[in-house]
Amino acid sequence: MPRNRQDVPREERIEALLAVAEEQFLARGFAGTSIAEIARSAGIEPGSVYWYFRSKDHAFAAVLNRLLDVEVERITGLPGDPAEKLFLGLDSVERRRTLHPCVAERAPHAEPVMEYHERLHEWLHGLALAAVHDLVPEADRALAADAVVATIEGGLANPAPTRPTSHLVHFLLAAFCKDSALPARTEFTGWVAPLFARPQLG
Repeated sequence: MPRNRQDVPREERIEALLAVAEEQFLARGFAGTSIAEIARSAGIEPGSVYWYFRSKDHAFAAVLNRLLDVEVERITGLPGDPAEKLFLGLDSVERRRTLHPCVAERAPHAEPVMEYHERLHEWLHGLALAAVHDLVPEADRALAADAVVATIEGGLANPAPTRPTSHLVHFLLAAFCKDSALPARTEFTGWVAPLFARPQLG
């Protein structure tokens, strides 16, 4: 016998609602998604959504943070070269690149979206800082990491890029290399694989 909705723990209800909201935002973007459509897909009244999220921006930020939580935990626990982790982090956000122009648009106007953006920026900066650690002098590491993150964020905010953001980041990291190329990683598949096999630039 199905449980009454009130018998379902609140956290479980929120998780189910976030799963529906994620599908809607990924399929339709921020502007094309409505609270009413999220509610309809979740099988609840539109007003009920506001018991969990104060606004569409709050729902959007909750979805983004939920996705980021999974990737941070997954990548943090992986062994491997820091550059590999940076590209895995980039891969995770690249797969949801349709949402990033929405983040850039909403962040200046919505505090929860701005807080997510700052959290994403901090995570990417940490990955970038580790990736450039052995490529540039200590005095230049923070600046190099800033350049990498700016390249990532600029690429992700572009709704119609001419080339993958990963190619731009690889070019930048390779340019930092003085005496050796970035290591090849044969275990990577898809678009990540050729990045580490490219020859040193310059």
